[in-house]
Amino acid sequence: MAGGGSVWEALGPATVRGAESFLLKSAIVDQTFHIDVATPARRDDKRLPVIYTLDGSYGFALGAQAISLLQSGRGLPQAIVVGIGYPAGLGVKKIQALRFRDFCPTAAPQFLDSVRGTLPPGELPPDVRPGGAEAFLDFITRELKPAIETHFAVDTKDQTLVGMSLGGLFTLHTLFSAPESFQRYLALSPSIWWDERAILEQERTFAKNRSDLPVNLFLSIGALEEAEHGAARMVSNLYELDAILRGRKYPSLRLAMEVFANESHVSVYPASLTRGLRTVFGTAPGTSDWAKLPG
Repeated sequence: MAGGGSVWEALGPATVRGAESFLLKSAIVDQTFHIDVATPARRDDKRLPVIYTLDGSYGFALGAQAISLLQSGRGLPQAIVVGIGYPAGLGVKKIQALRFRDFCPTAAPQFLDSVRGTLPPGELPPDVRPGGAEAFLDFITRELKPAIETHFAVDTKDQTLVGMSLGGLFTLHTLFSAPESFQRYLALSPSIWWDERAILEQERTFAKNRSDLPVNLFLSIGALEEAEHGAARMVSNLYELDAILRGRKYPSLRLAMEVFANESHVSVYPASLTRGLRTVFGTAPGTSDWAKLPG
């Protein structure tokens, strides 16, 4: 009982309205993933675009509610949002370690050993090793997507991948290894620094074998990130990647890059997410022609 005659009633843990949670055991990765799915309150009887967001353990609630708000103001079309995360019971340290396993394309044992103990949240468990990005992509393609398509009416020709930091590195890995997996990509503050910038070599290999990259791609970074992590060269690396991709002159690539003033690696995510989605969906100023997918 609260004062003034009002009544305080406990309802239990807060939830994201319009969202459901599932556990999906992967045979490919040998891992149980926590999957969150948010669907629009109002939707037509048609298949909807689907937005897959990495790091669902941290960012799904923020992302789903920001997307819902944009949809209410016609800033984004109706879409289904899927968050890919890990069961909370694993704990923060294990979840952080699994991000290195699942998001990093290369094992880089010498590089990892040189920075072991300096990576938040500290020492990685010995049973977790980086380099599993290809298996994680197989999980998304062969296990998660079919599950989502079975239970929700999604448009398989309009799929978006959103990744931040190490998730941004995985987004770039997907772009340069299986670009047809998604039509829209958001690589937010990507960890290009990993393994002596091995992702840039992957891009060069891709460019030797492909004459086009028919996707809508948004790159972003916080302006303060270089000062925060000087050795990682977060801002410089992204400028370099942006210049490389523009120099390829892929006929069907739509590319935008944003540097957000006064934002750090942690603080930039909300602004990057909303600007990035509005860009790749063609609702940000100057991107109306992006509404129709290339290719």
